[in-house]
Amino acid sequence: METWNPEKAASWNQAPKLHYCLDYDRQKAELFVTSLEAVTSNHDGGCDCYVQGSVANRTGSVEAQTALKKRQLHTTWEEGLVLPLAEEELPTATLTLTLRTCDRFSRHSVAGELCLGLDGTSVPLGTAQWGELKTSAKEPSAGAGEVLLSISYLPAANRLLVVLIKAKNLHSNQSKELLGKDVSVKVTLKHQARKLKKKQTKRAKHKINPVWNEMIMFELPDDLLQASSVELEVLGQDESGQSCALGHCSLGLHTSGSERSHWEEMLKNPRRQIAMWHQLHL
Repeated sequence: METWNPEKAASWNQAPKLHYCLDYDRQKAELFVTSLEAVTSNHDGGCDCYVQGSVANRTGSVEAQTALKKRQLHTTWEEGLVLPLAEEELPTATLTLTLRTCDRFSRHSVAGELCLGLDGTSVPLGTAQWGELKTSAKEPSAGAGEVLLSISYLPAANRLLVVLIKAKNLHSNQSKELLGKDVSVKVTLKHQARKLKKKQTKRAKHKINPVWNEMIMFELPDDLLQASSVELEVLGQDESGQSCALGHCSLGLHTSGSERSHWEEMLKNPRRQIAMWHQLHL
């Protein structure tokens, strides 16, 4: 592996590779992962990428990640990862290095991962080497699909704008007959637990990946924005014309993950349309 040429391999249609070097500081009880480089192919998605490190031991797990870098066929990071780990836990601990990509809508995907034992024999400390990342044909999909939308707030007009762009990988556990039917999105504006107003998009043909590109506008005073939230419910139609829920998600400071970070970005950047993918839940 030491003589492997990353520039030549970048043109191969193969699994991505990761260059790394492990070292351990006994005084600080810290594991260092340095000399990080990644080689990917043109087929790996995302315009940015980063490396995430996770150490699992008997007491739990710790994580660290690099900064985002513009994805190239051969990407290098000047920084390393620092993970606290007691010396007595080294023989049984496992380090997982994950290469992740991120598109312009902040949708994160796993390009591949590498699992390493830290007993000092399988992976010698202080030796830089290349490793092949394991990839899956398709990343497992949790929930009922994903929806892409943008949100923005106009302070001068006291208006909250929600633009439903499209959805992907929709499916229905209730009835396969819903697939191919018209699909709409019901958007509900809430302040704390109180529902203020609800609106619904036009119907779009399902086809697993429907497209709306439709803006919904709510009037909302600035002083209510922090404690407000937006709930989205994707609806399909059954044979009798009744609406059936295909999935839902909620954006606001009471949520977590991308749903919370999307709302936080909107608060920090008034008047700016910010788009993100969100996982739908059943």
